[in-house]
Amino acid sequence: MPVTPTATELIDAHVHVWDPNRVRYDWLAGTALNRPRLPGDIDDADGAVSRWVFVEADAAPAAALDEARWVAGLDWPGLAAMVVAADLEAPDADERIGRAAGLPLVRGVRHLLQSLPPERLAAPALAKGLAEVARAGLVFDACVRWTQLDALDRLLSDTFDGTVVLDHLGKPPVDAGLRSDAGQAWLAALRRLARHERLVVKLSGLPDEASDAATLRQNGPDLLRAALDVFGAERCMVAGDWPVSTGADGRTTAREWFDLVRDVVGVRDWPRVAAGTARAVYGIRD
Repeated sequence: MPVTPTATELIDAHVHVWDPNRVRYDWLAGTALNRPRLPGDIDDADGAVSRWVFVEADAAPAAALDEARWVAGLDWPGLAAMVVAADLEAPDADERIGRAAGLPLVRGVRHLLQSLPPERLAAPALAKGLAEVARAGLVFDACVRWTQLDALDRLLSDTFDGTVVLDHLGKPPVDAGLRSDAGQAWLAALRRLARHERLVVKLSGLPDEASDAATLRQNGPDLLRAALDVFGAERCMVAGDWPVSTGADGRTTAREWFDLVRDVVGVRDWPRVAAGTARAVYGIRD
């Protein structure tokens, strides 16, 4: 059933905006994405999306707070919450988190984990910084690859009491598919992570992990369904990951992605996945 603007509320729980002329992004150099991406450019699924959660876009470390302040000052009526960057390994991580938390609509923090070696994921400094995020009452967005899911499980010790959002289903092996050895390893790790009762999952990012649109359509639904089976709709939220996964430079449009997810979720659970979980996790109010 297609997503329509008059149906259930739809919050895109993961979107990026940036302007390389205002904030430094080293990773954009030489890519097709290396140009301003502003709120007015966002693929809103033909008007179906009403609100957005901004997620930091890996600005140069020294520019993390500049990025957060720049986004907070944008003319963006649909901005519902912000997940901003903070270096959790820094000696002054608590101060960095505090400065970020003072900005309007900041509900979470992200320290990119997907490229960290195992020894850094296991280092006490990172666990200490993560505890500071929880102490500040903020959500932690965890962006890891599927091979790092067990390392994330260990990082979230049994004493950790904060809320964690697993971005992009933990970046599963979309090309290999759920029935492959890699797919089964991803699923087993996801089940282990589910013991952390305050961990929720973003149904997002699969287009960027797929080699082409046909593979996404073939293998994506099985992976989405597996995550839903593990966590339940009350611990899942949908997101477009624009402009990386959806839009002109992604594998699919936002409308096509949201339709695919809705087909998997089903009409009964769609309101929760489309907006309810995001509202609860990120404290989104009207």
